[in-house]
Amino acid sequence: MAKASPESAGPEGTNEALARVWGAPSLPDWHARVLGRSLGPASDKAVRQARDLINAAARLMRRLDAEELTMQNIAAEAGVSVRVLYRHFEGKDDLLVALIEESQIVFARLIEKAAAGIDDPLERLGEALYFATAEAAQHTDQNFSRAMARFTVQTSVTSPDQVSAAHRPVILVLAAMVEDAMQSGQIEVGDSEVAASNLWDVYEAHQRNLHLGNSLSPRPASGELIRFCLLGLGSHIPPGWEKKLGQRNRGRATAAS
Repeated sequence: MAKASPESAGPEGTNEALARVWGAPSLPDWHARVLGRSLGPASDKAVRQARDLINAAARLMRRLDAEELTMQNIAAEAGVSVRVLYRHFEGKDDLLVALIEESQIVFARLIEKAAAGIDDPLERLGEALYFATAEAAQHTDQNFSRAMARFTVQTSVTSPDQVSAAHRPVILVLAAMVEDAMQSGQIEVGDSEVAASNLWDVYEAHQRNLHLGNSLSPRPASGELIRFCLLGLGSHIPPGWEKKLGQRNRGRATAAS
């Protein structure tokens, strides 16, 4: 999926980003799972080793096909034995869920950054969706995105509750933006978290078609998808409104260069 890998933000930045997401836990769930398998004085070392293994998996996903991502390869990349890997993670899917948790925290922070400083609530939501569907690919490797799309589908079957919880940082960021747009009267009033979850479902379908094979012909452009979503939330955007999305961040990039 078009999400930045955990290494692109680093552990400190990741935890700070998570702390800013309303209602999210202070640490990703994999911390608790790893600590539950470790003993007192060894707990800090366990978390460091687990994070090294997560980052090793992320590096390999940029270089290898998804089928080549094995526990043996991950352990070798991290410079530890397979036995150490299994000490921290029950299996490959457990490690992949941890990677998804970390990537979602980074993704939530990038969405917030993309929409920061926009006063109009509906425009802020539109820019967040535009970043997620069109611009986020610039922040991550495409091989990593394809592998993440595949592994998210896989772990959604084997560990549905954990994967659902992993998405929560992004859904809460979107829910806050939806709530602001509801309060401003720009979209219909309702349950903002349900609305954000529906937006996420549309995004996930978009990413699966983008990275795992297009079942839609032709695939809708990002602007068309966003217009569909906002109209579905009860907005009254004029024709062509979505075409201005992304201009602000493209202007920032041009100025920076």
